[in-house]
Amino acid sequence: MLLDRTHASSDFHLSGPAGAAVGLGLAVVMGAPLLFLSKLAGFQFAAVMLGFVGAIYFGFGIADGRVSVLLIEFLTSGVFLFVGVVALWADAPVVLAAGYAAHAVWDLVHHPRAVPTPVRSWYPPFCVVFDLVFAAFILLWFPLGGVA
Repeated sequence: MLLDRTHASSDFHLSGPAGAAVGLGLAVVMGAPLLFLSKLAGFQFAAVMLGFVGAIYFGFGIADGRVSVLLIEFLTSGVFLFVGVVALWADAPVVLAAGYAAHAVWDLVHHPRAVPTPVRSWYPPFCVVFDLVFAAFILLWFPLGGVA
């Protein structure tokens, strides 16, 4: 059965402050469990999550189907996974926070469509807020000299 798209009022819209608020809320929801883990386990979770956050646009690229978009998003998601691994290897929360901040920049280049991956217009600003709040949380919660 095909969806009837004539009634777009049921579509999900997060423009303006609503998108930022949801990004903030998601960062709080994703960060809260880390408060109950050991610092090391929380750091490891946040590093793994950076790999997942980096792969979200690859999912958009798969949905698009163009090889050029897939290549851009695949390589970029690999960079974010690598940054998470380096942060773990170096025991460096600053590197992990920088990875989230770099992902916020990657979100921003998707917003004016400088990168050709098609995403909903509200998604990059929502994700920028999430990434920056999570980067700040990492800098505040984990010791800058290392976790282990």
